[in-house]
Amino acid sequence: MDKTVTIQQAAALLLGEQRKPLKSKELARLAQERKLVAPSMAKDPIQSMSQVLERNIRLDKGNKPRLVFVETDEGRCIGLPQWYEKKPVEEVDERESVQILLSEDMMNKVKLYQGSFNVGSIEDTILQLVKKGLNAASEELINRLKTELEGL
Repeated sequence: MDKTVTIQQAAALLLGEQRKPLKSKELARLAQERKLVAPSMAKDPIQSMSQVLERNIRLDKGNKPRLVFVETDEGRCIGLPQWYEKKPVEEVDERESVQILLSEDMMNKVKLYQGSFNVGSIEDTILQLVKKGLNAASEELINRLKTELEGL
């Protein structure tokens, strides 16, 4: 690139090329290595740029082009929002419907998570939390299954 762009623009470009969510520090490192952004006089330029990215997304100020936080197996990363938009009805895979009742306190916690990570809907937020919980409990689940199989 002949001219530099903002860290936000560089991150969107890099995400489009990589086609997967990346950590903010990785995006900052790549942007600096490829000289997409102007040189920084900060003591730790990568840390500084990654903090700008995270703040822009968290506060939704200067978040242009728009980027979003996403939970991955590696933890919280940054992605392009179009990757997480709802598919048209004809493309949605068949899923079972589950109805749950949440206390007001629990619903407030879910909404807090949704707002903190810019998740599109309550349903998507609950799915993320369930996946995160299943990942955290996977070792315990495997051990219980082993115990049950040994008992057969």
